[in-house]
Amino acid sequence: MSYILNKKLLCSLAIAGTMINSTAFASENPFATVPKDYWAYTAVEHLVETGLVDGYNLTDFHDKKVVARYDLAQFVARAMANENRATAEDKVILNKLQQEYSNELKIMMVMPAEPAPVKEEPQAINNFFDNGKIKWFGDARIRYQTNYKADTPKGYTANVADKDRKDKRSNRIQERLRLGFYAEPDENLSVLGRVKLENTTNDDNGYTNNGDSGAHGSANLDLLALTWKQMDTSVTLGRQNLNIGQGLIWWDNPVDGIMVTQDLGNNSLISAGWGNLTAENWKDYSMNAFIANAQIGVDDNTKFTLGYLKTNSNENTLYNNHKNQWNWIESSENPYMLEQIAYGINTQLSDKWNLTAEAVTNRASGLPDGAQKNGWWTRLTYGNLKWDTKDTWKVYADYMSLGNYSVDSTGWAHILNTPGGDGLGGNGEKGYGLGISYMLADNTNLEFNWYKLRPYDSNYSGFSDYYDMYNLALNYSF
Repeated sequence: MSYILNKKLLCSLAIAGTMINSTAFASENPFATVPKDYWAYTAVEHLVETGLVDGYNLTDFHDKKVVARYDLAQFVARAMANENRATAEDKVILNKLQQEYSNELKIMMVMPAEPAPVKEEPQAINNFFDNGKIKWFGDARIRYQTNYKADTPKGYTANVADKDRKDKRSNRIQERLRLGFYAEPDENLSVLGRVKLENTTNDDNGYTNNGDSGAHGSANLDLLALTWKQMDTSVTLGRQNLNIGQGLIWWDNPVDGIMVTQDLGNNSLISAGWGNLTAENWKDYSMNAFIANAQIGVDDNTKFTLGYLKTNSNENTLYNNHKNQWNWIESSENPYMLEQIAYGINTQLSDKWNLTAEAVTNRASGLPDGAQKNGWWTRLTYGNLKWDTKDTWKVYADYMSLGNYSVDSTGWAHILNTPGGDGLGGNGEKGYGLGISYMLADNTNLEFNWYKLRPYDSNYSGFSDYYDMYNLALNYSF
């Protein structure tokens, strides 16, 4: 590679010197000897090395003691036949050679009357844009949700103050735009950034009808992280997207922190780090956590995962509603604490069938007596949806059984289309759902899903069903 680059550099310098001094070697005799230090040697060598001269190599004239103008002109003629493969730099060199050996080329009957003018490309400027080191991307989404909080029970007795709210379903329309960039400032460094703009309208949150007070044109820094990579080891610092296991703990949401990842090959990796979870869901206080993830690839179709997340702060608390002994609803203050361990599997059963399953438990100390710490979820998918291909699709079925402390149904940073309950420490969630996802056009997706849910333990919660949940979303990426 260094030989070719040095030759290109020498070629360019030699041609530049020729253009400036205009002391071209000229002779009407096509069999006149070409001096060994003449610029045309270097120029022809460049065309041979770039593959424009079929059937010849450098030894065809390197080994000769005497090289005539006609000999070099044969190389030029061959290169002219492959001009469609030439780069802008090649065309400049070829045009200069055509002018130099026009008489010889006319004798060969391959020289046009006037060489085609070649526009010299300006020298590249060393920045991200001209070198293709920065890429812009984005996506847009509009969605409608009914009972999106999954906190609206039906068919139970409530006190007068709470009855109006509990008999309503939460509905909203949301619009979201995300704009991002990816850059490589150096061979081992990359930067990922993204800004998110979100608007909520027609929001019936169970307290007010068609409210428009929430998230009106809100914007925030969604991602901004620097990654250093050496061989199979990478270190990412900043606000970064994080996936843990199959997604019951955390999926495709940001964390402020540092993560170290080791690629083990064969679809396997381990990672660990520290981060502030409030990047995804603003809380009263910082919520720092230790995070670890492992993935073991059995083969190209199957992988097992082990995920871990442990918060180290108990400053944040939650308020949840439960039925008391008089069949009234009362509020209680619960700790916002997590020490989750998740075991999962994802396997491609066939070209169109895929199975995902994961179990999770929350072992945080200080949880109240009777806390429902365990849960699990599975998804069976049929289809072959490809994001960049129109008319591809998939359908899927979910089943989940999630105790009230097993997943964070308040922050909702996990992979599920439902929150997993009516808040961490609330009533949990159990039930099933169906969904369909269809590519209306390349990079344009329409998805609908429906869920029928009930609390994890009806005896504990005092009611047997939530209202059904619906989601309809239109997504576009660019």
